[in-house]
Amino acid sequence: MKQFNLPSGAVIKKPFNKIWIVLGTLLVLVLFFSLFIFSRRPFFNLSVLGEILVKMFTPRQYQNWGDYFGYMLTLRGPLVETLSMAFGGTIIGSIIAIPVAVLSAKNITKIKWIRIPVRTFLNLYRTIPVMLLAILAVYLVGIGVLPGLMAITGFSFGIMAKMLFEIIETVDMSPYEALESTGATKTQAFVRAILPQVFPVYISYLIYIFEINVRASAIFGYFGAGGLGTVIVESAGQYYERVGATVILMLGVVLIIQFISNYARGKLQ
Repeated sequence: MKQFNLPSGAVIKKPFNKIWIVLGTLLVLVLFFSLFIFSRRPFFNLSVLGEILVKMFTPRQYQNWGDYFGYMLTLRGPLVETLSMAFGGTIIGSIIAIPVAVLSAKNITKIKWIRIPVRTFLNLYRTIPVMLLAILAVYLVGIGVLPGLMAITGFSFGIMAKMLFEIIETVDMSPYEALESTGATKTQAFVRAILPQVFPVYISYLIYIFEINVRASAIFGYFGAGGLGTVIVESAGQYYERVGATVILMLGVVLIIQFISNYARGKLQ
């Protein structure tokens, strides 16, 4: 640690720059994990990858581009299933997250034996991968749209509860305390003082989570959760052009939703 002497005789110690500790730690971790990554000789067959991409994004033999894009019209049912799973799971999970977020916020719930267990449960719950939620849902209720809806609901609950209670803890508590001093109950004070501050951010988060869930719902098809993901699984390995058409349709839907969500979040801010 360096020292600097001022003309007045005072001594200033320059604090140690911790960035070198961080960089050194990252370097050690990279070298450590690289031993596992490159322990086996990687094999990349780029020629096969090129063939698959060509099959995915060109019409099948004896078909034309009209047949290729016309196949997208037959995917209305799976597309509706995908959007239904994403929308329903986002709404249900985000609504369930509200009371959990309130109980986790230290400026609202001051009783530690309530707040700490709820927050601990939330932190533990968020460590569960969303894929595991999908597998468990399929195991419980079988294949179909319902397990996808359950998995998205669980994922939406975890992420919304976490972000929401962090926002609640940053709000201005003066209106809340003023209403409580006038005899209002905690619920009345929360609805009138905290909710107006949190609601725009809550809607913004809800739109953002829906955008994530639309993309994730396609992956759930690999676990039998229905939607466009099931179409991809059933077509992979044989009908590559159907996989490509499904991917293009999914990409278009995601881009449209992303544009709408960005516009909506911009208006709410």
